[in-house]
Amino acid sequence: MKIDQVISQFMLAPIMAQTPTTLHTLKQSAVLIPIVDVNTRAHLLFCKRSSELPSHPSQICFPGGKVEQQDSNIINTALRETEEEIGLTISESQVLGILPFMQTLTGYQITPVVASVQQDATWVNQSDEVQQTFTVPLNQLSTAKNWRTFHFTNKGKPVSLDGFMTPHGLLWGATAKIVKQFTALF
Repeated sequence: MKIDQVISQFMLAPIMAQTPTTLHTLKQSAVLIPIVDVNTRAHLLFCKRSSELPSHPSQICFPGGKVEQQDSNIINTALRETEEEIGLTISESQVLGILPFMQTLTGYQITPVVASVQQDATWVNQSDEVQQTFTVPLNQLSTAKNWRTFHFTNKGKPVSLDGFMTPHGLLWGATAKIVKQFTALF
């Protein structure tokens, strides 16, 4: 998919508005879904978390994190965390909108913020939180046969989650759900 088509389709997609949850037990967070132009084709930019982190070590994710007191809104959280984690600045991306929030099995409410990244943008490949950054073509992420269903048990209950194998490990869990939510718009 060409990046201009992806941006246009996203801007025209009917996205359901959501009222923030009233469950105060959920931790509020946001991630950025960076759309990157690689040879005129749309790719999504991912991070592989450091293996040294106490939570979700070595997992594939989007840049993002918890809402902090200084954040003026959920979009600011996604942009701030992205700059902290990979050095991609606010001026290097254009926020296109947000997807409906998602609640995770680990007690988070994640709001995905979609942004187009400028062609000449730069980001840090590694940081204290990020072991690696990489892109995956949106065409591959949109192809159903590239996904597998994984079954496991969480707190004694059976759970099934979709996963996508990247060159840097398995994309699964909340990040996979967000990717599938995003690619369903096309």
